[in-house]
Amino acid sequence: MTISQDLRIRLVKKIATGISCRQAAKHFEVSPSSAIRFSKQYEAEGSVDPKKRGPQKRRLDPYGEDILGWIKETPDMTLQELSQRLSGIHNICAPKSTIDDWFRSRDISFKKNGTRQRTGTC
Repeated sequence: MTISQDLRIRLVKKIATGISCRQAAKHFEVSPSSAIRFSKQYEAEGSVDPKKRGPQKRRLDPYGEDILGWIKETPDMTLQELSQRLSGIHNICAPKSTIDDWFRSRDISFKKNGTRQRTGTC
């Protein structure tokens, strides 16, 4: 659970009045380790802002060039076909949802074919 910025500031202010970190944690119903961490962070950095998360590594990253190459060769390839190709060539099990998450994490989307939409076929 993420502790709100407001609560972090009130916690640090309470500790600054001379109360112990553990007592302040009990007062605000947070863990003592969080109170200690926020107090130390405030002393070191002067703020209690949440730390930024780095980019998340995906298990399909090593195969990204292959996936994008297959899509370039066969633009109408489905997620199921990509999953089967990854299984056959690289011997990894990648369900459709994993492949879809990988595409979404890179802001890659594929537009539906307008002609196909007009004719009513899938």
